[in-house]
Parts: sequence; C-alpha cells; structure tokens
Amino acid sequence: MSELSSQLSGQTVAVVGASSGIGLATARAAAARGARVILLSRSQARLDEAAASVTGGTARAVAMDMLDAAAVDRVMASVGGIDHLVLTAVADELASRAPIRALTAEQVERSFDKLRGFVNVLRAAAPLLRERGSVTLVAGASAERPPREGFSVLAAASGSLLSFGKALALELAPIRVNVLMAGVVDTAIHAGRREQMKAWAEKDLPVRRFGQPEDIAHAIEFLMTNPYMTGHTLTVDGGFVAI
Repeated sequence: MSELSSQLSGQTVAVVGASSGIGLATARAAAARGARVILLSRSQARLDEAAASVTGGTARAVAMDMLDAAAVDRVMASVGGIDHLVLTAVADELASRAPIRALTAEQVERSFDKLRGFVNVLRAAAPLLRERGSVTLVAGASAERPPREGFSVLAAASGSLLSFGKALALELAPIRVNVLMAGVVDTAIHAGRREQMKAWAEKDLPVRRFGQPEDIAHAIEFLMTNPYMTGHTLTVDGGFVAI
C-alpha cells in the first residue's frame, strides 16, 4: 500500500451517489484502502446491494435524497465526523437536455438539481468535516466542451460546479476542495445507448476506450489523499476536451 493510499486507513469517507457508477467505484476504492465508508443515495435497497460489494474497510448504507434539505440535515447529523466527502451524480441528469428554444421551465429547474443538492449536502456537512479532510465534487466535461445542441443549460450548471469548488476551497480552508471533471463514462446514465457510446469512444477519443467508473474513482482517490491539492479542477476524460 502506498503512503498516500494508506492515509485513508481508518478515515471516514462519505460518498453521495454511491449506489452505482462513479460513486460506488469510489466507495469500493476507499474501502480497499481501509476507510470507513458511508454510502449515501436515495434508495435504501440499492444502497444495501451496493454496500454488500464493498470490501476491505467498513460500509454503512444510509438512504438520503440530497434534494430534500431537511432530510439531508437529519442524515448528515447522524453521520458524525467526516474526513472526506465525495459528491457524484444526480438522477436522470440527461433528462434535462433540450435545445434552448424547446427547454421547459421544469427542465431548467432540473438542470440545476446537481448544484442544488450539492449545496444542501455541503451546508449540512461543513461543520462535520475534519480540518485536514477534503471535498471532491464531480462535474461533467460539458462544463468546458458542451456538445453541439441541447446542452446549453446543463453546461452552465456543470460550469457552476467548477466555480463553486474554487470558492469553497477558499471558504473552507484548510479543508481541501477540488472538482473532478469527468468525460464520457460507462455508467447507467448511458444505459439506453451504451453500445453506441462505446463505439464512439473507441473510435474518436484519443485514448480509444470507453471510460470506466474505476478510472474516475482512481482520480478521486488521488484528490482525497494529496495534501497539496486544493481549488483545482482535475480533468479525466480520455482526451474529450482536446478534440
């Protein structure tokens, strides 16, 4: 075990969005380093299934809808001290995709659910974060390279997370706050067109592969354990923003 990785041993890592995808991969990676992992997401049944796959450390599954501020306050108060907080996806994020001329008021509101939920969690968790701990926010690469049509508001919402992370790095110091900007990753958000996305990634991305949740989890582990990293946006996208 490396010196940096061993820093997670015995520490508490809370992961929001941990029932699948990047969140679950992060929970598994942290537990493998001996961390006490708290898995947070909306469905208790899915969390229990996810927690059963987490080995190495200890895993506790707690249902929480990050868009319900009162529920977030209750759950986070029950968690206790946190060394590292990781905030990943929001449900059905791409459902808010539409050309600007066709966007409904509801879609605009839902586009900012990720930011809204992250604010709810951080407002409740900030007093619980240990002084030398960290926060990692996961944003999409559309913040810097939005697709041609249908992503204008989603890109704005993703971009807001980059600024949010930098501001929090100053406000919460010496707690470290970083943003992980992920490219196209093989998660449930692409379930309906997985083969199409895989073929595109293997043909057009410079790395010629479809990103996996573990790729992102590995980078999040780096952000959690590097004591000299804060206020930074780390891009892990297979070269997506470069094309």
